[in-house]
Amino acid sequence: MRYVLGKMTTAVLVAVVMTPGLGTETSFASDTATDIPVDSAPAAPVVQPSTVLDSVEAEQALPNATVRRRLETYLGRYSDDRLLVRRISRAVVREADRQQVSPSLITAVLLTENTTLRPEAASSVGAQGLMQVMPFHAGARLCNSDDLVDVDSNICHGTLILARNLHATTSAAAALLRYNGCVRGTNTPDCWRYPGLVLARASRVRHEILASAAEPAPIQIAQR
Repeated sequence: MRYVLGKMTTAVLVAVVMTPGLGTETSFASDTATDIPVDSAPAAPVVQPSTVLDSVEAEQALPNATVRRRLETYLGRYSDDRLLVRRISRAVVREADRQQVSPSLITAVLLTENTTLRPEAASSVGAQGLMQVMPFHAGARLCNSDDLVDVDSNICHGTLILARNLHATTSAAAALLRYNGCVRGTNTPDCWRYPGLVLARASRVRHEILASAAEPAPIQIAQR
């Protein structure tokens, strides 16, 4: 079962208002920050009943090829480089399957960290690549490379950090605070808003994946 909302799989639509100032290169991946108790993340302001189009279980049930195609369409809004978008989509689906984290959550973290989809992006504190991974995380055996500018390596490392935090905490919000390296708001102003921003985006990504998958197939008229 893929982890998406911590140790307990949940299919709720988290309705939050996106906050400016937490976009590309403003946060960094770290699973060592502990100044804010990671299990005391602020609750989402509104929680509504789950719908079919926001179902984690439904997302998990889709074939990887279907998810990949929908991610290509979604990510194509952020970059005109079709080859890059395709490579990112394939890497997200591959790591989602391999590390058991939902594709929508990986995509949401990636876009929150790097809305321009620039593999070479670097933050003021040294975080690198699409998922803004700190260099001290580089070299994980699972990822086969320590090159954080490389699309596949960066997404592998970013997903690995995310997966470890989901295992180590009791909620997705707490895991995302760790990923962001939120230390009393001194590294990134208002970093406590980061989980809500990511979860809201993950819900939108999942909605689009499932909405497309739910579209009826064209009726085939038999030829006589």
